[in-house]
Parts: sequence; C-alpha cells; structure tokens
Amino acid sequence: MKYKTGFTWPVGHCFPDKESRQLSAVFAGRVRRASPSEDFDCPFPDGLFADPETCRRFYICSGGTPFSQTCPPSLYFDDIKKFCTFKNKELTCGPVESTTTERPKPDPDTAPKCDPTCVLPECYCSPDGTLIPGGLEPKDVPQMVLMSFDGALNNMNFPHYRALLNKEHRKNPNGCPIRATFFVSHEYTSYFYAQRMFADGHEIGSLSVTHRGPESWWSKAKYENWTEEMVGMREILSRFGNISKENVLGMRAPYLKPGGNAMLNMIYDFAFAYDSSFAAPPSKTPLWPYTLDHRIPHHCVNKGCPTHSYPGVWEVPLNTLYSEDGTGGQCVLADQCVFPDDEDTVFEFLLENFLRHYRTNRAPLGLYFHVNWFTDKVKTKALHRFVDHILNNYDNAWFVTMQQALLWMRSPRRVAELRDFEAWACPKREPACNLPTTCALPFSDEHSYGDLRYMETCTACPARYPWIGNYGGQQVGKMIMDQVAEQNQQSGAVEGSGSDEDYNVTSAAV
Repeated sequence: MKYKTGFTWPVGHCFPDKESRQLSAVFAGRVRRASPSEDFDCPFPDGLFADPETCRRFYICSGGTPFSQTCPPSLYFDDIKKFCTFKNKELTCGPVESTTTERPKPDPDTAPKCDPTCVLPECYCSPDGTLIPGGLEPKDVPQMVLMSFDGALNNMNFPHYRALLNKEHRKNPNGCPIRATFFVSHEYTSYFYAQRMFADGHEIGSLSVTHRGPESWWSKAKYENWTEEMVGMREILSRFGNISKENVLGMRAPYLKPGGNAMLNMIYDFAFAYDSSFAAPPSKTPLWPYTLDHRIPHHCVNKGCPTHSYPGVWEVPLNTLYSEDGTGGQCVLADQCVFPDDEDTVFEFLLENFLRHYRTNRAPLGLYFHVNWFTDKVKTKALHRFVDHILNNYDNAWFVTMQQALLWMRSPRRVAELRDFEAWACPKREPACNLPTTCALPFSDEHSYGDLRYMETCTACPARYPWIGNYGGQQVGKMIMDQVAEQNQQSGAVEGSGSDEDYNVTSAAV
C-alpha cells in the first residue's frame, strides 16, 4: 500500500516496542502534508495536541499556528504520550488538560561569546578554540608538549618519573632539561619527593587532599568542598613540601570530574591561575588553552564545565588522543587507551598525535599519565622512545610545564626567539634535603584503614597527619572557610564574600 509521500507501509506490520511506536509518530508526519488549520486554537504556542473531535487526528502548533495531521491507518493519537499508537486500554483519546511551567529566566552571569575585546595577555579566546595566539603562522610556533602525572608522589613512582625526565640527557633546544607538571594528591605522597621534583624545575599542582570516592561526588561538590580540598592541598604542599603557595598555581579535578561554577568560583577566589580538567572531543585541529572570560569553545565531554565568566582564569583543555585507524581507542588520559602488547604500536600512536598537532595549528600536545602507565614495560619503553625521537628530530619542539606554556601564550614568541625566553630558562632552585624525616602520625577517620599514617618530609613532623580541616597537622585544626570567615570579620569584610586577601593568597603570576 503506497501513500502520496512515496513511503511504503508494510502490510500487516506492527509496532510492539517503544522505539517503534515513536517511529510511527515520525512517519505520521509524512502521511499528509501539513497545512494551517483555522478551526483549532492552540492551547500553547508550540507542541502536539489532540483533535477534540477524533482520535485519528492531532495538531502540531508552531508559534501559535496549528497544522492538522492524521495518524496512519489503525493508529490513534495519544495526547499524553504525544504520538500515534495502537488502540488499547492505555490509550488516552482526546484532549487532556495541558500544563506548562514558566521558562527559567536567563542567568545574568552567563559567560558571553568570544569577542574582539578579549586580548592578551589577560584574556584569550577564539570562536572554535583553534586559533594560534599572537596571530603567528604555524611555522613560527613552538610545538609544546605538556606531560603531566596525576596522583600521589612517592618512592614507588619517583624512579619511573625521574628516569623519563632525565635532566642530564633529555634537554630542550635551549639546553634546559625537559619539564613536566605533577598534579599531586595528599594521601601516600612523600613531600620529600615532591620537593625534589620541584627543585628539579618541574611544576607541582593540586589534585586534592583526599582524592575521595565515589567519582560522582566531585561533580556535585560545593564551593566549600572544593576550597577545603584544593586550597587545603596547596597549604600542605607549602608547609611540608617547602613549595611556596605562589608556585602552586594550577589544579585538576580528581577523576576529571569538574564541579562547574562551584569549582571555578573557588579557583577565582583563591587565586589559582589555571585549571586543567575539561575534556575536548576528538578533532583534526586541536584546541589551544583559553581564558574563561567567555564561553568555552568546545563540547564539554566530561560535563561539569562552567557557565559563568571567570576573567583571567586559564583553562588547559585535555584534547582527546586518537589514531585514524582506531588503534588504542580514544582517551584524554594516555593510560586510558588500550594497546596491544607491542612497542611499535604505542610509539606510532604517540607520534601520530604529535604530528596532528605539529602539522595543523601546533596547539600544545597534552600527554597525561597515572603511574599505571609505567608498570607496563612496553608502554614505558615506547614513551621513552617517543621523547627521544621528538628531541632528536624536531628542534622546534619543547617539553614544558603548563605554567610555562601559559607564560608563552601571554606573550607569544617566534621559535627563533625562544632560546633567550626567560620563562623557559632553568634557574637553580633550592634543593631538597638529603635525609628526610619519616613521620608516624596519628590519624583517625571513618574512611581510614588504621590510626597511623606515614609521611616523609624535610620539615619537622607535625602532631597529627594533615587532613581536611587540619592542614598543618596540629592537635586541633581549622577549616579554610572558617579561617577566611574569621579574618573577614576582623578586617570588617562581609562574611562569606569569598575574599581571600587576608588569607594570604598571592595573586596568580601567570
């Protein structure tokens, strides 16, 4: 049986499941060309509504204008389900009272679209996130490689990281050792090794105090939660790792579960310079970092991206790694991709992603790892081989920290000018101690497995294991938010305003 639309309806065909019933409603719109109807008043400007005289017909209202539609043979319009279906005892024939809710009012704080008023060094955006800062041509842009390592830093993984970042043999074009960024969580971290990594020129960022589960907790965490976790971690790094708060400028959400505006409010209020938590979808032209003055220029793959404007706060997005033939799958953290047990395959995957960046807009290539990558000898060898290949074959490629990448973006320089670029130099830093103290510290928490925690540090041992609400490890601690409230009261500020000036948080240097 053929209808005017040319669609052939199979004789005796029925639609027993929900998906098919929904398809039948779609096909219903193809049976007869819609035409405006003058004898039906739309209850609301837009929607589907039953004909009051027959269950075989319904109306599509668009902008207050009704268009008559007829269901296919043997089907009837259900005004609750809003599609044509078979007649049975569950069918709601004829109009039902329609209700609607008032549309939410636009959020006045919604971030605007990118516009020309956004200029470096304080602001950077582009419509799709792919434009090179400074208007440079790709050939004049250094190909930055951003390696980062997430989680606790201790004697189990330090040897793996130090071997990869060999400061004697792996150097950037200016002669400085290659650099990387460590997003550190507190539990199981040795602050002796954190201090050693910082002394070697690497960047240390905050990954939270507890790194608690479940993963979904972070997406729903409140402003106060983010403050205690991220600012608290910065406090602990400062007190026990001898890394000044002014140097802990970046953070990453645990499990890559960002917390939207609540998380960004904390970042803005407590002077973090950047975040690196937002995953971007696969793209043949990768994204550059951007500031959050405006709307993010990509789909937020892992959800939890902000909707408000945060002037001057940078985002280092996680471009998805992938290969054209599907090898390894797609991942934003390199250790999430699945490879065969073959060094060449892993090496080619890493190189293909490098070349995608290098041959297009030279956006920084992010290679982000957990320690489990280094428990696999094949992957470890492939990564070492990749780093050596890049250093030996591309004199315009640089392994830098995220802070260094953002400093370049604030003041873009051509490749020929980089050997004297101060932000990428390697000034000597204060070394860590030779013999750290191993502190056995009392700790009691409902989520703990015992009452003692062990912590290495070059400082004096605290009285208790540092934790949420007790970042200095005193006998009695205090929440960050309580400290801020007290200091705001003392200074006459409005309690809860989010001001951190009296909290001794220095403005971001990036």
